[in-house]
Amino acid sequence: MSSLAAACADGFYQPPDWDPAVEGRDAFQARGKSKWQAHPLRERAKKLHTEGILVTRFEVPFDIWCGGCNMHIAKGVRFNADKKRAGNYLSTPIWAFSMKCTNCPCTIEIRTNPQIGDFEVTEGARRKEENYTEADAEVERIDTADDKAKRAADPFAALEHRTHAEATATARKHWLTSLTDNREERWGSGNDYDLSSQLRKRLREDKKESRSEQLKLQARGIGVVDSLLKLSAADERAVLNRGKQAKAVPGTKRPWLGGIFDGTPARAHPNSGAQVHGGKRESEVERRLRLLHQQRKALAVGVQSKTGPARSR
Repeated sequence: MSSLAAACADGFYQPPDWDPAVEGRDAFQARGKSKWQAHPLRERAKKLHTEGILVTRFEVPFDIWCGGCNMHIAKGVRFNADKKRAGNYLSTPIWAFSMKCTNCPCTIEIRTNPQIGDFEVTEGARRKEENYTEADAEVERIDTADDKAKRAADPFAALEHRTHAEATATARKHWLTSLTDNREERWGSGNDYDLSSQLRKRLREDKKESRSEQLKLQARGIGVVDSLLKLSAADERAVLNRGKQAKAVPGTKRPWLGGIFDGTPARAHPNSGAQVHGGKRESEVERRLRLLHQQRKALAVGVQSKTGPARSR
């Protein structure tokens, strides 16, 4: 241990005047002190031995409105609440949580209800009702065990249920027909596995064709172009003509392309005072290619930030 305080916090410190054979550690710690001072929770248990109240961190289980100032308290807001036992339901204790509103001196009390497995507001506030029926939520109602038992015991209830079910099925028959027609129109009446296989095969062929086109463009000196923006024949001719007309970079045989493919910033040609792009001489093709390169560079930076920096060899 680094210090005596750390040893005391971890419980490894034993006082030199404590004899385990005479009394326990808790009794020794409580000698000459109040019971709450010897309790592990200290001030939170100050009323535990006298009034049975323990101060605990309580989170509001639902939206409520304060009864004093009508302030809305959202679900999940936390309070330092007084927790005490308020009774029993059979053998399960009922706990009451009392807290003060932060906007007024009103006291709010929320109790557990083991009978229904929920909380209920008993004092100082009102609960926001958020109970919806199956019709409000537009979902199907599931029959409970009581409903099934009632139909089994009452033949008229079973007849009413069967008649209602048949009427509902007749009214909703056109929905099922439209869904079936839509499926056959979109996918046909073939096997789902065969249709999925054909779709995956077509995607693989498209990726292979796109990769082949990129390699051809790279071999012709245009660079790797993303499939997000396909180059037409006129675009390719314009880029090639521009590369032929451009002067070579001093010291290399590479034509000066103005940073469109190699990621260099926009600047003028070393042997001329004209702007390569950013001025009036930039054509529509050059602008599209420059924007394409910026998009590809941004995507590469995003992928690198998700996967982490590359390791240096």
